[in-house]
Amino acid sequence: MNILRKYWPDLGMLVAAATGIGIVLNHRSMSELSMILWFSFIAILVHQFEEYRWPGYFGGLFNIVIFKSEQPKHYPLNPQSAMIINLIIAYVFYLLPVFFPDIIWLALAPIFMGFFQFIWHGIFANIKAKTWYNPGLFAVLVFHFPIGGWYLYYIVTHHLASTTDWIIGSVYFVIAVYLLIIKGNMWLKDIDSPFDFSDKQMGPYPTK
Repeated sequence: MNILRKYWPDLGMLVAAATGIGIVLNHRSMSELSMILWFSFIAILVHQFEEYRWPGYFGGLFNIVIFKSEQPKHYPLNPQSAMIINLIIAYVFYLLPVFFPDIIWLALAPIFMGFFQFIWHGIFANIKAKTWYNPGLFAVLVFHFPIGGWYLYYIVTHHLASTTDWIIGSVYFVIAVYLLIIKGNMWLKDIDSPFDFSDKQMGPYPTK
């Protein structure tokens, strides 16, 4: 568990690279819809690597800037909670639609989450930190936005999404954000957590 806790973002990038190679080798036999969803999966893995490995100081942003924590190295977010939440997001929430591409609402939710990330990283967090960049924003602009736009364009132009898909997808997205991001962080916070972020993961923000 210690190895996974320390290296899960790096493992994610290896999975992203392997997935990218798989797409290149098999693109002729893949449907465009499936390809988009595999790219979306790659996007979240890159996003998580950016947040927790390079530059990797999302923990400091979250604990110091957003929550003004007295114990910023492990409260409210800590390496254990970050790992659990992000693995579920990547390997359940984002990966599941890949295997069921015809269930449109299942994919709409993570696509919406990708757009939502701009509100969090691009606007909310930057205003709080008084910056133009924070870890995760690059992946939003370079991966989530164009891939999400591609997906929406495809399902609209091919008339694949019903009104029910849009409604269920939107509700699923809201529930996922609430359970995985909002409540997940609250459920897993531990003021006495033995798992600390490194000084590098605290970023440029001053610790008390």
